[in-house]
Amino acid sequence: MTTLYIAEKPSVARVLADELGKEVQKEGYIQCKNDVLVTWCFGHLLEQEEPDSYLPETVPVGRNGRKLWRKIDLPIIPTTWILKPRKDAFRQFKIIRDLLKQVKTVVHAGDPDREGQLLVDEVLEYCRFKGVIKRYWASAQDEASVRKALSTLTDNTDFLGWSHAALARSRADWLIGELHPCLYVVRP
Repeated sequence: MTTLYIAEKPSVARVLADELGKEVQKEGYIQCKNDVLVTWCFGHLLEQEEPDSYLPETVPVGRNGRKLWRKIDLPIIPTTWILKPRKDAFRQFKIIRDLLKQVKTVVHAGDPDREGQLLVDEVLEYCRFKGVIKRYWASAQDEASVRKALSTLTDNTDFLGWSHAALARSRADWLIGELHPCLYVVRP
């Protein structure tokens, strides 16, 4: 198999597969004509690690198994951000990871917005995909829009700014959302 399309959601994957010559529905992906596979995400398949993952191993652990947050350890501002597969999406993540090992070209078919760009980019980066990445960009799923987008695939690097913007928002959300509560439970 040479080309893998990764859609943001199953509905887009089905539309793409129909246009690309759907042959066989498999678990988590669709095999099409001309050595093409189509798979999908369920939104973000990866999530940021919990704050405990960024604290040193020397931090004491409470009865609940979590590290005790202390003033000396705060604020937690990661220099290297850690992602992990979401538990509720691990099966699909594993399917995509395994498919990526079989292909040399990926067509990124995330939604045409910042989050759509990031959620496929982060899977490709997490899985260390080194092949060619093209971008499918369609804001509608009708036959004419799909055909036009398939005929005008561009280099995925043209959309890195979109991905970086979504990543900045995600990290800001993490810094505020995960760390704000620690101010209420911090130990001296």
